Amino acid sequence: MIHWIVFAAIFAAGLVPVAYLLANAALSRRRGRARCVPAARPADITIVIPVHAERPERFEECLRSAARQGGPVRVVGDGSLEPYRSRALAAGAEFIALPKNLGKKRALAAGIATVRTPYVLFVDSDTVLPDGTARTLSTYFEPDVGGVGANLYVRENGSVAAGCAEFVERAREVVLRAMSSRGNVLYLDGACTMYRTELVLPFVLSADFQDLRVLGRPTRLGDDWLLTDHVLAEGYRTVKAYEVGVVTHRPEGLEEFARQNVRWSRSSWIRLGRYLRGEGPENPGLFYRFELAGTYALPLVALVLGLLRLPLYLRIAGRFLAAALDAVGDAVTPVGGGIPVHLFRPLFSLQMIAGLVGLGAFATAVAVLLPPGRRLRTLAYGTLGASVLFASTIYGLFTFWKAPSWRGPGPPATEGVPATTSPSTLGRSGPLDDR
Repeated sequence: MIHWIVFAAIFAAGLVPVAYLLANAALSRRRGRARCVPAARPADITIVIPVHAERPERFEECLRSAARQGGPVRVVGDGSLEPYRSRALAAGAEFIALPKNLGKKRALAAGIATVRTPYVLFVDSDTVLPDGTARTLSTYFEPDVGGVGANLYVRENGSVAAGCAEFVERAREVVLRAMSSRGNVLYLDGACTMYRTELVLPFVLSADFQDLRVLGRPTRLGDDWLLTDHVLAEGYRTVKAYEVGVVTHRPEGLEEFARQNVRWSRSSWIRLGRYLRGEGPENPGLFYRFELAGTYALPLVALVLGLLRLPLYLRIAGRFLAAALDAVGDAVTPVGGGIPVHLFRPLFSLQMIAGLVGLGAFATAVAVLLPPGRRLRTLAYGTLGASVLFASTIYGLFTFWKAPSWRGPGPPATEGVPATTSPSTLGRSGPLDDR
């Protein structure tokens, strides 16, 4: 009897990824958005750009696109002074210098401490904003919306890594579009997200945000999901503006692409650990919980099923070694001889066919979001990108505590600089805009 229970459990587990893929593929096709609200004035939106050792040409392109939004711009040099300070001042932005590399979260805190506008837009220093980005994002702020993220596109440079990264971004977009049709999105990407200032300012200035710890060690990971979870915990919604496509740079080599995904994976597993300890939003919605579970369960289920199916794969691929492989299969297959082989193989073959249907539906949903001229090439890169993502996710799970820390324990970057006080002690340059 125990063999049948194990068999049923494995078979049911194999259908979980199928349900996840099909649900996301179907719901992602619902493109409607919530009603628009009047756009905020440019003077009501402050853009904060943290920068550390960014390529000067990328930073300048980001800075120019931010200046075209028409509102105040704050650049925070996270241990990086030139050429960022001179270029920021030349573009009419204010520059806040941190004395050394303190990390993105402390840089965001130093920037938001100077903000006097109703909205703050956090932008990465390698991200380019189309004209009107800030204005369009502000039209999503219904009374119950606390944060709005833009849609990310990877700059095409012809490299394999860029193609892999673009596929991963569009796969994430499928999941987020599906979530948008049912409520909150899982996360707002830190590359370009707008928030209500009064909602996030106290949190960004707090040690809970700046001094996130994993196994007692400070870590720089998690600024985007910490802010997302805070907005949800305060009873607001998190949404995406899919018609606002910002362009960002991704690693140019596969090795750097893999390292980046390992960092993201470690951050995600840390987030799951906090959820399991009851530190996540209390009621983000049923579908949100489904997506959360699916996101983390999918790679683990795939890994387990791959290992369990390995004996069957070996038997199919090596009939000439049938006797030896059958012995290996009987030793490592948990259902053993308690279930007839003539039942075991057809049912698991059906499970694999269902998996292919789910993957096909999800890949089709991704293809719809790709530009026609890049569709086939990006899908071809997708196999490699998905493999790197899968390996990075599993590796990140078993090495989550290795997330690099920006510095040892210490006071928040804005200690002694209340949000209502001029942050002159941080090395601020340029006139104070108190709009």
